Amino acid sequence: MRLTTLAMAFLLAVATVGCSQVAQLRGVAGGQVSAVRAATNDVLVREEVAIDVAPVCEFAEPLYVCRGTTADDKEITSEATVLADYGQTTDEWGAYMPADVSLVVRVGGDEIFNGKMEDVLVGAGQVSG
Repeated sequence: MRLTTLAMAFLLAVATVGCSQVAQLRGVAGGQVSAVRAATNDVLVREEVAIDVAPVCEFAEPLYVCRGTTADDKEITSEATVLADYGQTTDEWGAYMPADVSLVVRVGGDEIFNGKMEDVLVGAGQVSG
């Protein structure tokens, strides 16, 4: 009887640890919030914005919202809206299409980017010559 109780306690502990690890990995694994943060930073670098506090991003349904400040104390904001999730649409050969995400980045209220997040990420990954 005592062995059964110990086995049950062990299984409960393992199940609980597994859940907390999955919850912790969700942010690390990336998904949209990491991509939004990367795209926001790519826009700021491309536009040569001097950053004091790098934008911190979070999901505020239905938007991903990032906030930071420039070196001259202007507010940096970005908002991303998921228009279509990854795999929601397919191409003509049936391959899953990447997520379709609209991104708007503002510095001090001035819009410096309004377009597709994927375009920013792909552009930032290109080698300049």
